[in-house]
Amino acid sequence: MDIRSRIEKIKTPEDAEKQITLAKQYAMRLRAEAKKQKTLAEKIAYQEKVKLAERVMREMRRLIWNIEDALKAGLPATSVLKD
Repeated sequence: MDIRSRIEKIKTPEDAEKQITLAKQYAMRLRAEAKKQKTLAEKIAYQEKVKLAERVMREMRRLIWNIEDALKAGLPATSVLKD
């Protein structure tokens, strides 16, 4: 799931925390699946997915304060994204 999809689901500060938790769980699940793969090609494919999931998680953590500030100001959470 990409960063925009996660941020679009945020309507309250609690939603932001939940999305960070979900992003972390998703990355951990992918990491576990990558370890289970038999061939090197499959492991590499899963590692790419893991890297993307971890990037989304880091970006969410980096933007959390800006998202909460935007919500308090009455703006949508997606207003913190640069298009």
